[in-house]
Amino acid sequence: MDLEKVLGYCYVCAWSISIYPPLWNNWKRRSASAMSLDFVMLNSVGYFYLICSLWLQLFHWQETEMEDNSLRPKVTHFDFWYCLHGFVMNLVLTTQVLWGTTIWKFQGGAARMKAVYRRVLLGSILMAVILLIQFVYQNTIQGWSNQNTLSFCNHLFLLKISMSLLKYIPQVKHNYDRKSMRGFPIQSVMCDVLGGVCSMWQLAIQLSKEARGFTFVALIANFGKIGIAIVTLFFNFIYISQWIIYGEQSK
Repeated sequence: MDLEKVLGYCYVCAWSISIYPPLWNNWKRRSASAMSLDFVMLNSVGYFYLICSLWLQLFHWQETEMEDNSLRPKVTHFDFWYCLHGFVMNLVLTTQVLWGTTIWKFQGGAARMKAVYRRVLLGSILMAVILLIQFVYQNTIQGWSNQNTLSFCNHLFLLKISMSLLKYIPQVKHNYDRKSMRGFPIQSVMCDVLGGVCSMWQLAIQLSKEARGFTFVALIANFGKIGIAIVTLFFNFIYISQWIIYGEQSK
């Protein structure tokens, strides 16, 4: 097995495992108070955008001899199945945060999204619907095109990156307001960091095997994967700094 596949297994396993510590911690504590509902909702919707983008790139990309292979994003089945798994598990986490007292018999009241994040969430869904209508219209008029597919997928990646940027902010603030990381699983953060590093490393190997190597076109074609990894690493290092400062002390 070559290094590229090993890295693929590593980041899929790391990112897949990272969702389980918060589920277990919430169950163990009989409370989901350590998790921000804004974070969970934005994360779930972001995962959905990513699933749609990966599905189109993997299963509806047209192979043509005339087309420059560097235009095709370096996504794999690893990416798709990890994302699908993450989406399902985030829905489970959402039930813990949103309906913990009724479904899971947790302590504490039901959480509510802050108005600003609710508007952002609804705005992103509206934007996704508009992009979908435009994509369907273009394919109806012009026929199926890889260029149109890539453009639509990159817009979905942008929505995912936007959700990733925004989802971390309420959780960081939630930790700051509590002045505690009690109930927040640092194991998930470490898994996310490992997954981000392995994902970037794998992409670097994939691009190095291309005849043109690291070109601007190749970077643009893969900016979604690069952007998500960078955002993930940046905010997880913030979580680590909060863990070091606050620890598990009570509020």
